[in-house]
Amino acid sequence: MAFLAIFNPISGAGRARAKAAALAETARRRGVELELRPTEREPPETWLRPFLSGGSYRAIVVIGGDGAVRLVATEAALAGVPIVHCPEGNENLFAREFGMTNDPDGIIDLLERGRRREIDLIDVAVAGRPVETAVLMASFGFDAEVVHDLAARRTGSVSNLSYVAPMLRAALRLSLPTVTAVLDGRCIARRIEGLVIVANSRQYAIRVDPARRAVMDDGRLDVAIMPCRSVVGLLGWLTRARMGLHLRSRRLIYGQGRKLELHLDPARRWQVDGDPPHRPDPIERADFSVRPGALSVLELDSSRRNSAETTESPGFDRRE
Repeated sequence: MAFLAIFNPISGAGRARAKAAALAETARRRGVELELRPTEREPPETWLRPFLSGGSYRAIVVIGGDGAVRLVATEAALAGVPIVHCPEGNENLFAREFGMTNDPDGIIDLLERGRRREIDLIDVAVAGRPVETAVLMASFGFDAEVVHDLAARRTGSVSNLSYVAPMLRAALRLSLPTVTAVLDGRCIARRIEGLVIVANSRQYAIRVDPARRAVMDDGRLDVAIMPCRSVVGLLGWLTRARMGLHLRSRRLIYGQGRKLELHLDPARRWQVDGDPPHRPDPIERADFSVRPGALSVLELDSSRRNSAETTESPGFDRRE
């Protein structure tokens, strides 16, 4: 059985394509059968599912950023094939979560000796219909507006500098969502204006990490709501979250559970794993549910498993 490497041709200003070639050469040198395939614009069920349905691959290496991981994850979960992330994007949160490398020899070591670990996925439904699967997180508010702004103006690969102008524009016209949140049948926030993050992983852009208690194989999602109405309040939350101090705030609303209903008034845009959803229109309600152990990843050392942040929060904290 061979391994499959999928690369995003434009990720990292072309670095993913070069890394795919280097990985293929390393695999050839070490006598490992590895096939390369670029991502396509069409939905992955049209081009990836036929490759995986025959059960002929032992694992998939995803070369690119977190968007490429999300692109592959649903089909890999359906086929029961574990994945490895070769980070060649901007933030590479998935690789950071599992300590994965972009060194070709390190990746081949992982493919040959890695242990399977099952992690959760988060399914998102709008108007009762499944629309997205999140590997890492989803959010409403400032960062979602930044993601949509960048996507609308993007003409090729992006870098961290590409986000500066969208961030400034989003800050100048700041409009934060008003949200009511129901977690496992219990209302934890009623018409609160601010930042809203639903997380499967503790990792977040520029290490802000608002959901620091999130663990990807605990069968629960984490929701963090940071109430604010102004740019000053926004910057305050982001600064505290970058330092890990936001968990001490009594204003923070933080919960863990299996199902979450979010009601937004008015309808708002959102982002998933750092990209706009496939249907980018504003929504008034989203339903999130955990799919435990749905996706397999390869790890060299199971002792690396992440533990949740232990700092206690005076804010709302729902634990099962």
